[in-house]
Amino acid sequence: MFSRREESVAQKETAVRPAAPPGEHATVSPATGFFTTVAIVAWKDLLIERHTRQTVSIMVVFSLTAVIVFNFALELKLDAARNVATGLLWITLLLAGTLGLNRSQANERENRSMDAVLLAPVDRSAIYLGKVVSILLLMLLLEVVLIPLFSVFFNKPFWQPQVILIFVLGTIGYVAAGVLISAMTIQTRSRDVLLPILLLPLTLPSVLAAANAVAQFMLPETPAWSDIQGSLALIIAYDLIVLTVGLLTFHFVVEE
Repeated sequence: MFSRREESVAQKETAVRPAAPPGEHATVSPATGFFTTVAIVAWKDLLIERHTRQTVSIMVVFSLTAVIVFNFALELKLDAARNVATGLLWITLLLAGTLGLNRSQANERENRSMDAVLLAPVDRSAIYLGKVVSILLLMLLLEVVLIPLFSVFFNKPFWQPQVILIFVLGTIGYVAAGVLISAMTIQTRSRDVLLPILLLPLTLPSVLAAANAVAQFMLPETPAWSDIQGSLALIIAYDLIVLTVGLLTFHFVVEE
């Protein structure tokens, strides 16, 4: 009987005992909170795109139109078309990506969703990385459509794993620079014109290196590692530099 009474008293004390301070429990590490914010921002952008389908539809329609125009314009010169297929694919990706960034920028401006996100007490660099992830996923989805089309229309082996890896690495740097530039130009009157003017020259080193590396795999012989080593090193270095600059400066860009 006494033991039951003690057990009842212990249960009551447990029920009324104040919650322990957060420090006494397993705390969420800063890294976990950072990547959670990245995932939330990216998921928010992807959910908006799922409902509106504006960015993806613009990018896909433009890309399909460009492929058809290139194919018919160069139909009588198939050899010449195959020689420039790599450049045409990169041009299509860059222009479609610029349209997608413009559309995403317009959505942020019209819905003022960026202002709402900035009110949250979260790291601004996590917001930047989340937007990079969301735009990157849309660009990779576009490449899933474009690469097979160019392989069929121009009879080039763009489907090779090494080539796809180069496209992914090149796209990362392009998107990282694009998100930063679009954040700079979102408040300007000539934002639709400024974005491609600033973005395309800025990403030119990475794009040229990626196009050169992809072109090596379009030859009948498999290229040696020494032939693409320099291009790959330049692409990876560019990606790391742009991502670092974006993470360090995005706070100042959005606060202006």
